[in-house]
Amino acid sequence: MKKVFVMMAVLLASVTASANDNFKLTGKIDGASNDTLCIEYTILQPQKQHMVHKVAVKAGEFLFNANLKEAYSAKMYLKTNPKESLYFYLVPDEEAVFSGSLNSVDEHWSGSTFYQQYERITELQRPFNIEFVAARNDPDSIRGEKNRDINRRAHSVYMKYIEEHPDEDATATLIVYVGYEQVLPAMAKLTPEVRNGRMKSDLDSLERMFKQVLKEAAARKAVKNDTVTIGTQVPELGLKDLQGNVLELKSLRGKYVVLDFWGSWCTWCIKGFPKLKEYYAKYKDRLEIVGIDCNDTVEKWTAAVKKHNLPWLQVRSEDGITEDRFRIKGYPYKVLISPEGIVLNAYLGETADFYQYLDTAL
Repeated sequence: MKKVFVMMAVLLASVTASANDNFKLTGKIDGASNDTLCIEYTILQPQKQHMVHKVAVKAGEFLFNANLKEAYSAKMYLKTNPKESLYFYLVPDEEAVFSGSLNSVDEHWSGSTFYQQYERITELQRPFNIEFVAARNDPDSIRGEKNRDINRRAHSVYMKYIEEHPDEDATATLIVYVGYEQVLPAMAKLTPEVRNGRMKSDLDSLERMFKQVLKEAAARKAVKNDTVTIGTQVPELGLKDLQGNVLELKSLRGKYVVLDFWGSWCTWCIKGFPKLKEYYAKYKDRLEIVGIDCNDTVEKWTAAVKKHNLPWLQVRSEDGITEDRFRIKGYPYKVLISPEGIVLNAYLGETADFYQYLDTAL
């Protein structure tokens, strides 16, 4: 009897969970038999979570239900063929019906309003996707120019569609395909209802990413070949400290200086602070550290300095030029400068080599 009640409780819990689902995806995959369909997407708020759902496929057919708080960009692929995957969108309060193959040439959608709109988007993209696939067989010398030509024509078509359908949620899925310089202008064409509705989180993430891309492109253009190399005199940074004053590196002559490029979002940067504090205390009479905050807002920067009780000098890079000048490819990134202002060495990541070198130098 006890086992019966336990089974009933499990079934009830299962029914209750299903009752809370606000998204349904059914489909039939061409050429598939019995398999497992993997559906992946990332939840960004309140904390980052990468979700992987495994769905049974019987004779090519499948059913997936979920409780979504917002729209997510996702991908799905068969367990037996993970190299062929299809990117699509999961949208709350919608029902999607998929048919075709798991590629951008032979995907078809129907169902509720969003997915009817989404089918029009895929129909718009299909001719260009077919051209891209065909171009894969061309020699490198031809393929590059051919792909650029396809993109130019596609961008024009996509922008026209966005201008004509700014009030449809599915139009937001087309924004990323208009070319990186046009992403933000295209996003501005969406109605406030679409921009701030179900697609908001995905669009916010896209906006942050492309603002960063544009900032980096502008920084590369500004720096050109004026980069810092080991053995040369370190240039002035022209960056402001927490009080809004420009810090001059020449004022630190006579001491070794570490430029510590970091960000409040950088896990390894934060993990490295205790060791860096240890060395700062050990060599404080001969060593100065300048923290250079990157890719942060002023609020996040100041809050992180306070939270982690960082005792050394702090400045913030707003335009990305300093990072490009020092040719930074990742974080944390540390540059050691001699008492005479000569760049001695640079280290990517939280590495023991940096501290060994510091011990040797000092």
